[in-house]
This record gives sequence, structure tokens and C-alpha cells, in this order.
Amino acid sequence: MTRGAALLLLLLALAMPGTGRAAPAEFDLTTADGRQRHYLLDVPRAPAGGPLPLVIVLHGTYGTGEKMARHLGFGAYVERMGIAVAYPDAYREPGRRQTLRWNDGRGTLASSEAGIDDVAFMRALVDDIARRVPLDRRRVFVTGASNGGMMAWRVGCEAADLVAAIAPVIGAVPKPIAGACRPSRPISVLAVNGVEDPIVPFAGGLVCAHVAKVFCERGEVIAAPDSLARFAAAAGCAATPRDTPLPATVDDGTRVRRSDYGGCAGGVRLRGLWIEGGGHAWPPLSSQLGERKSGRSSGNLNATEAILRFFLDL
Repeated sequence: MTRGAALLLLLLALAMPGTGRAAPAEFDLTTADGRQRHYLLDVPRAPAGGPLPLVIVLHGTYGTGEKMARHLGFGAYVERMGIAVAYPDAYREPGRRQTLRWNDGRGTLASSEAGIDDVAFMRALVDDIARRVPLDRRRVFVTGASNGGMMAWRVGCEAADLVAAIAPVIGAVPKPIAGACRPSRPISVLAVNGVEDPIVPFAGGLVCAHVAKVFCERGEVIAAPDSLARFAAAAGCAATPRDTPLPATVDDGTRVRRSDYGGCAGGVRLRGLWIEGGGHAWPPLSSQLGERKSGRSSGNLNATEAILRFFLDL
């Protein structure tokens, strides 16, 4: 173990003395363009000794890495699955409280106007974490919600060499980058979307069409199934996915339909979990905006567990 890795484990152990789980450690890095970026990192207290898979979790609009770490439950799997989980923040200008949001490719966000290169930041983030803990570079994964989900799609489009898989939640490929979205190699994708999502429309179109622009910087996306199909085509999968309704465990007005592509190259998997009756929420959690504005969540899917099992079963 390197000195940096040993120091990180000591910091984690001291973060929450007397508890079973340490709080994620905080780190800053300076990117090539001179901007300082911030992230949290959660690793097992007693790593098995081999390199760790890395899961990067991207927050949505008005979110933070800290909120994702607190609410999504990835920390409960860190010890059990032997993984590292990183929670980066979108760029925050000095002295500002809110971030500029991820530059996800819509072209309408302040981060786009400021020229923030968040794909380059993802590369710098992985490099920085690899200097602190032993990483399995073949098992780097990205997931995220809403703006973070769209950023996960962009990473898949433009940095497929960096990741083994992505799992965007309540996001889709932004329309301005869709034509150029040609992954450099086949990667696995798990997409989770509410069919009745009023914020990021399942069938594509204007983001936040019914939300005041002050709260959402809009832009357009292509349909969620079309987003998945672009990656299926890049992997040489069958032209048409196979749909399977999953049994409901909760009667809450939602049902999950699994859409799988077969015949993909290199053993990659392309899967959509389409939540019929579902809205703009990370299942089974309620949306930050409430059901009236965002639609239903679903008790028929634990997105965090489904994502981790998808990533680690590759």
C-alpha cells in the first residue's frame, strides 16, 4: 500500500470514531485549466488488498456530492462489495454558494458558457483518486441523477475509454451532442427513467418545459430509449431490444419494464429500466421537488442496488 493510500485510510478511520462506517473523506484537486474542484471519497475500512472498483456518483441541479453520499445509500455497499465511491461536485466559482451544474452538453447551462470541461475533470478525478488508493482501472463506473445523469451519458459518449459502464438515472443524451455521440469502444449501459417524467421527458424534447427557467436551464434531450440505442449500435447489438415486465412488489401505481439488447460485442450489456407511471425521482426515494411537480417515485425498484449489481456483475 502506498503512503497516500495509508494516509487516506487513517483519515477515514478518524472521521467517525466509534462507528461502524467512516464518513467519506474530502479532497480538492486543481485541473489543467487552473480550477479547483472538490470531491468526497468513500473506501472500505479494511480493503481486501487488491485494486478497488470505482463508482463515481454525479449530483443533479442544486445538488452536491455530500447530498448524494447522505441520501442514496451507496455507503452501505462499500464494505460489503469492496468498492470505492466518489462524489464530486460540479464546478463552483470562488465565493459562490451554488455550483454551475455539470456541463452535460445541453449548451444552455452556465457551465457551458464558462467553458467548464467536465469530461476532462472526470479524467483528472480518476487520476487523482488512483494516486490515493489502488484502483482497478478496468472497472471505473459513472452514475448520476438528472443533470448528473445527462453528464454520465456525456462521459459515455466522449470518454468510453475511461469507463467500463455508465448508469444514468432520469437523464438522456442532450440533443446538441447526440449526433456526435459515437463511443470509442463498446461499454455497458444501465439507463433508469420514469416514463411519465415531466422534467426530463422520456420521449425527448425540452427539459423542464413546465418549470420556471430560473430553477432549470432547460435545453433539449433525445428520447431515453434512443439514448440507449446509440450505445447498442456502437456495441453491435441486435437492432431491437427485448422487453420484459418485472413483477411488482409494491402497489404504488408504477411498474418496471426491463429492456435488454442481445448480441452485443465484447460481453457488454445494454439495459433500460423504464418505470411506467414513474416520474423524475431516484427510486425508491421521493423527488426533491415533490410528487406534484416531479411525478411518482417507484417502490418497485432500488436504483442504487440495481446499479451496483449491474456494474459489478460485468
